Amino acid sequence: GMDQSPVKITAVVMDGSTRVGEFAEAWLADVAGRAKPKTLANYRSNVRTKVLPSLGRRVVSELTPADVRRMHAAIRASGAGYSSVASAHRTLVTMLEYAKSERVVSGENVAMLAPPRRARVGKAKDSFTREQAKALLGVEDARVTLGLLTGLRSGEAMALRWKDIDFDRAVAELSWSLTEASFQHGCGGTCGKVRAGNCPQRILEIPDSLEAIPLEGRLVLVRPKNDTPRQIPLTPAAVAQLRKLHDNPDGPNPYGLVWHRPNGAPQTNSDDNHHLRTVLTRAGIDEPVATTHWLRHTYVTLSEHAGIPWAAAAGVSGHGSPEASDPYRHVLTSEGRKAVT
Repeated sequence: GMDQSPVKITAVVMDGSTRVGEFAEAWLADVAGRAKPKTLANYRSNVRTKVLPSLGRRVVSELTPADVRRMHAAIRASGAGYSSVASAHRTLVTMLEYAKSERVVSGENVAMLAPPRRARVGKAKDSFTREQAKALLGVEDARVTLGLLTGLRSGEAMALRWKDIDFDRAVAELSWSLTEASFQHGCGGTCGKVRAGNCPQRILEIPDSLEAIPLEGRLVLVRPKNDTPRQIPLTPAAVAQLRKLHDNPDGPNPYGLVWHRPNGAPQTNSDDNHHLRTVLTRAGIDEPVATTHWLRHTYVTLSEHAGIPWAAAAGVSGHGSPEASDPYRHVLTSEGRKAVT
């Protein structure tokens, strides 16, 4: 007869009457084998907190654009902003693409027919002005300089190791990103602990498609999605600042990281942002909500206005396509539009 084991979620027969709740579970089980840990955590959280409360009882094949808009409205009603709505929407789009490939629905992806609306049109992504960028570069801090001049992502900065920097060629090679993985039970469900993190045989959940170097706790270095290491040219100023950092080590550094905590542990996002705030203070810039992602946005903006052809900038910033880079194009303020030097 049929195997009745409850573990094999994918064995659920899915058809035109399958509900979103049941389908989402099957989709997440499928995705667990391929997505990056952060992506998977994001999908799971969106499904649990945003998709299921609005759409869980609906039949997948009967979803309409109006249902999708109702989900958007419900998320907004909870006080969340555009980025939360957009993130949940992307999760739903991806899930419905899977529904198409599994022949649970036919025809158009209804989520594509009801894109979320921005509350305020044309709000620029957050970035520093050209004057602020100049003041930040004047502080001569390696982390901030690299963020502004190379579009280094926060996860890439926290993963950067001295062995990735070639001082003689003035090049940094970016292929790793620091991420937090989730723990899984390694005991086959026998340890009696509810949380996987408390399982004595706990293992990190890392999809087969990723190369990973576990550091400590849940912090892992993983290879980013496009897999070709980016060669980042370093300006003489960046090389000098990195050399200074390299020649004056600050405490133990077991992982050979360029930036780390005083005890040698990898940094977290909040460490990275805290560091930026100290540099902002030294530069006399008052931007209390700035994060290190602003450095990356500013980089793409400045490079576009400096007339760097798109293709050349793409190799450096790691955006795989002009479309991916597009949200980062801002209208510069009049002060920033003056001269590109």
